[in-house]
Amino acid sequence: MLSPLAGTTVSVAVAVGQSVAAGEPLMVLEAMKMNTDIRAPQAGTVTAINVAPGATVTEGQVLLILS
Repeated sequence: MLSPLAGTTVSVAVAVGQSVAAGEPLMVLEAMKMNTDIRAPQAGTVTAINVAPGATVTEGQVLLILS
């Protein structure tokens, strides 16, 4: 899952090993005082989370991996 924008991670709603459904919220990013929900593009299992709340992210950065 790639970051669609540069910003700051506000929260992470999933954990490694968790199964998620398509469209399920994974995390929230903040950019220019606006929050953006990052949702699962398809069903899968979270195998890695590469950011923590408060982390600065760049556009295109790998946020987490779904398998």
